[in-house]
Amino acid sequence: MFPHQNPLPKPDIITTPNFDALFENVKNSVLNYLSENAPADVAGVAETFENEAELLTKFTEAFTVILQSHFRQMNAQALQMFGMYATDDGMVDLIASQLGVERQILDEGDPSAFPPVPRTVESNDALLTRYYLAAYALATTGTRSGYRYNAMTLGGRPKVTVESPTDKKVVVTYEFDSHDMAGQTKDAQARQVSPGVVDCFILSHTSNGLPDLSLIEATQAYMERDDIAQETDLLTVKAPTIQSWSCTADLYIRSGSDVVAAQEIAEKAVQDYADQQHRLGGSIEPSMLYSVLLKTTGSHRGDLVSPAAPIRCNYDEAPYIDTIQITVRTESL
Repeated sequence: MFPHQNPLPKPDIITTPNFDALFENVKNSVLNYLSENAPADVAGVAETFENEAELLTKFTEAFTVILQSHFRQMNAQALQMFGMYATDDGMVDLIASQLGVERQILDEGDPSAFPPVPRTVESNDALLTRYYLAAYALATTGTRSGYRYNAMTLGGRPKVTVESPTDKKVVVTYEFDSHDMAGQTKDAQARQVSPGVVDCFILSHTSNGLPDLSLIEATQAYMERDDIAQETDLLTVKAPTIQSWSCTADLYIRSGSDVVAAQEIAEKAVQDYADQQHRLGGSIEPSMLYSVLLKTTGSHRGDLVSPAAPIRCNYDEAPYIDTIQITVRTESL
C-alpha cells in the first residue's frame, strides 16, 4: 500500500553502466567520430587505445569515470521524481503537494533563543504515508484509509460555505484554517466493531504515543464535521493500548574492535527499529533484532535476552521501547 516503504526494483534504464562496457562505448564513439572527420588517424588512435600506458588511453579512462559519475547523478535526480524513491526533502514536499498534502509542523521551535531552536517537522516517511493515504480520502471518511488519513491530517480539509447574496449569484467560500492540533497524530486506525459503529484509535508523536484527552476530543470534533463524517457511522475516537518492551542483548566482537563505538551503534540501531515499529499494528520480531544488531555492529555472534518472543500488536495497540541494554564483549577467535 505504501510504495516508499516497499519500493519496486529500480528499472534498468536508471542503472549506471559498468566501467568496461562504458569504456568500450567511449572508445568506439571516438573512433566513429574520427572515421568521419579524420580517417587517416583512426588506425593510430585505435593502436594507442590498446596500450594502457598511453596518455590518451588514460585520459579516456578518466573521462569514462567522469561519465559514470554523471550517469549516477542523473539517475539520482530521476529517482527523486517518484514517491517510492524520493529522499530529498524538497522533492518529497513537491510530490505530496500534488494531492494538496503539506508537511506538518510538530514543534515550532524558538528562533529567538540562543542558540536558536529549529522547528521540528514530520519526516519524509510520515509525509509520504499521508500522501498515499490522501487518495482514499478525496471524498470523505468511510474507508479504513480514509479514516486514517483524516485522523492524521487534522485541518487538512477546508471549510466550505455556499451563499446566494443576490438572485442568480452563488458564492462558494473555501476557508483553509490551520488546526491547533495539526501534526500531533503519528498514526491512526479505524475499524467497524458492529454495524454502523466505528472505533478510531490514534497514536501521538509524544512520549510513548498515548494521546492526551485534548487531542482525542479535537480529533473527534474534526472527524464529525458534516463534510467528513459518514451519516451511517457512529464514530468514537479512542486511545490505543501501548505494549511496552525492553531490549537486552549481549554482543561479541573480535579483539581490537572499539567496544564503546559498537555499543553506541547497536543502541542506535535498536532505537531506529523501535521507532519504525512504533505504530498501530506494529510488531517487534526477535529475528529482526538479531539481524539489526549483528549487521550494524559487525558482531560475529550475539545473545538476545529480551524480548524472548515476538510482540505483535493489533490495530488498537502499538509497541513502545522502554529501555535498551546492550553489552558488548570482545572475543578472540
